[in-house]
Amino acid sequence: MAEYQDRGMLKWMPFEALEEYGGYLEALLEEERKETPPEVANDQLEAMQYRIEEAWMKKESLTFLLFDNGRRRRKRGCIVGIDRGMRRLMLDSGWIPFDALIDVEE
Repeated sequence: MAEYQDRGMLKWMPFEALEEYGGYLEALLEEERKETPPEVANDQLEAMQYRIEEAWMKKESLTFLLFDNGRRRRKRGCIVGIDRGMRRLMLDSGWIPFDALIDVEE
């Protein structure tokens, strides 16, 4: 009877391939879940601008609806500055780019 010859690492190769395939599938599903950016009408932009400037003057806290990396999310904070050159809001909790804003809530 022939002596058993171990294949070493070669026997684990199919599992490595599956792991990479799993990562590929996860990235594909993540890309599929992404939404398209919503359109924001000009009158809605004007209303948001008015509300943002009003909250800034009164030092009120607002909830911002954002669109970032294919996802909608909310961020709450008090506006401490408006950087018109860089087109972003400075909150007590970080920055928000103007382009990411979808809506402003109380």
